[in-house]
Amino acid sequence: MNNINVRLEEEKDYRTVEELTREAFWREERIEEIGIGATEHYMVHSLRKKDGIKELDFVAEIDDRVVGHVIYSKAHILQPNGEKICVLNFGPLSVLPKYQKQGVGSALMKYSIESAKILGHGAILFFGHATYYPRFGFVDAREFGVTTEWGGNNPSFMAMELKEGYLKDVTGKYIEAPIYNEKLTKGPAKEYDKNFKVR
Repeated sequence: MNNINVRLEEEKDYRTVEELTREAFWREERIEEIGIGATEHYMVHSLRKKDGIKELDFVAEIDDRVVGHVIYSKAHILQPNGEKICVLNFGPLSVLPKYQKQGVGSALMKYSIESAKILGHGAILFFGHATYYPRFGFVDAREFGVTTEWGGNNPSFMAMELKEGYLKDVTGKYIEAPIYNEKLTKGPAKEYDKNFKVR
């Protein structure tokens, strides 16, 4: 296994990170479906400007080359009484295709989760692959009585307490940063992608 170094993202990494995120998520079939092969690089670009958490924005390096990235953002649980419980969201989690299945994603997850605990955050909720993320301690969000913004649940909606009991007696709807629900394919993402090489 390669020696993986995880560190905070710096401004000099921005373009590299967006290029690797685009590469990691690009799918030709998405072009026919939504008009663009990836939108995640635009999401990263947007989250840095708003809702992203700089202290939880990490890159992974192998031999001094940036090969992976994860970004966290602000989210909350809106309780029935209107109170907002602050939580974290993360994603995209990106690894260059050549370096996938080599522990890069795991290194980013373990390091960022531990960092979030040290910084005093209470919980992480997000949408992701239900077969991959439980290895890091994530469980079905319904175990905590939390639903999606539209009031439902599915196996891809997961949660993890960083502080024991943080989600005890918390019920309500999970509200993530607006960028995750924007219709990115019909404007901004497609326009932003013009700054990158044609594939």
